[in-house]
Amino acid sequence: MEYKYSKRAGALNEVAPQQQPQRQRVQQRSQREVVQSLSNDFDFAETTGVSNIGPGPSTTGMLHVGSSHAQSISSTPHRTPAAPAPRPAAVTAPRNRGGRSMFFFTVNAGERVRVIHRDGTVEIVDGPRRFWLGSKNVEYMTQYVAHPSEFLIVRFRDGRQEHHAGPANVWLDPKEHLSIEKEEALPIAAKEAVVVYAKGEDGAVARRLVHGPAMFVPAPGEWLHTFSWHGSKGGSDGYLKVPNALVFQKLWFLPDQMYHDVHDVRTADDAVLTIRLMLFFELVDLPRMLESTHDPIGDFVNAATSDVIDFTGKHDFESFKRHTEKLNELAAYAQLTARAEQCGYRINKVVYRGYGAPESLQRMHDEAIESRTRLQLERATQQQAQDLEDFKLDREHARASRQRTEQEASNVFELAERDKRRAADIADAEAKRAFDRKQRELDRQQQTTAERERDEAERKRLGALRELGVDLTRLLTQQRPDRVIEVRGAETTHLHVANDED
Repeated sequence: MEYKYSKRAGALNEVAPQQQPQRQRVQQRSQREVVQSLSNDFDFAETTGVSNIGPGPSTTGMLHVGSSHAQSISSTPHRTPAAPAPRPAAVTAPRNRGGRSMFFFTVNAGERVRVIHRDGTVEIVDGPRRFWLGSKNVEYMTQYVAHPSEFLIVRFRDGRQEHHAGPANVWLDPKEHLSIEKEEALPIAAKEAVVVYAKGEDGAVARRLVHGPAMFVPAPGEWLHTFSWHGSKGGSDGYLKVPNALVFQKLWFLPDQMYHDVHDVRTADDAVLTIRLMLFFELVDLPRMLESTHDPIGDFVNAATSDVIDFTGKHDFESFKRHTEKLNELAAYAQLTARAEQCGYRINKVVYRGYGAPESLQRMHDEAIESRTRLQLERATQQQAQDLEDFKLDREHARASRQRTEQEASNVFELAERDKRRAADIADAEAKRAFDRKQRELDRQQQTTAERERDEAERKRLGALRELGVDLTRLLTQQRPDRVIEVRGAETTHLHVANDED
């Protein structure tokens, strides 16, 4: 049973790669031949670091190893050890091997030999050791090493088979072993799984699922389920789905997507179109998928094609263009969602990526689009010219209105300032008159006070003179009087003289 794993997981987010030019393919092939020849010429040791320079077999091949890989060394003086056989990648590089002398043979540390006696018995000798050679034959044994992420397939001569996961090493013993091979374990990442089959002791075949993250090493008698689904070949075919384009062993549980082009779809008015879709889906029930379908992608392609044909057949070309947004809704893909659920998948979303038409229809459509676009541009030009005139008029009206507003504001400000100045002048005049009135009142009060003080002083002086016996009347009238009052009357006359103050 072969254990050549497909490292590709069931990821379907495809692209449409272009075909490589013939010259580029020839150059790449020439480079590979040069690298292969160099790898054949330089055989590097794996453990000792010593390189054997010279023509030799490549160390990159996986070879079936049997008893012919042992190197024999004769015990006779005239025979030398045979050249080492071509070794696969699992075989360790030859170390500095021991040698023979006249009567003895030396096995260095890290080596193992088979010592064959004349009676046919075989003795296994590990180095370091030196023993009597005599008539014995000596064969070097080959060591097979598996590093981590590798395993050894050991087949015995009695039909048994064992698998040793790395790190491991096994010495090939032709008496017990038929062959030893090294294979790579299958890495399984998170959200990935493989389907493993094994035949039981009762002959029944059982199935089990191995989920990642894990490093899968099969047990003897186990094999992996290989999926072969529809896929895109790329190149000039674009996203055209063809059978058996995707061959893999690891299933992917992450949400995935794929492109799908539905060709030759007719509308109600017989327009032939190509509808381009992108499907987003996710595996949710692996056992149901294994039991219900062998190619879910083919089922998706057929169901989506049927839904698109059903949708397009209900519309003519113009109606189809007006309703293309419905192709982005899951409600338009009833058969696709139902078939996906039966297969253990879930359709998360469908994206409509556009359509393609035949050259004649596309040319007519392009001409119509060009005509409509030209008319729309002319209309837009006229509309912009009218908008520009309206804009200028609106701006002039706005400017005049703003000027009137500013003039009115200026007039109001001038009137307010004039009223303020008038009020200030009135206030100043009133204050001045009040100040004058107050000043006259103060002057009058001051004059009255001075006159009273003068009269009081005069009274005091006259009073003093009267006390001294001076005739005040004669004194006051010795000069010309201010005025003369004559009073005549027959009877007694009363006279009252009032001064100016009274």
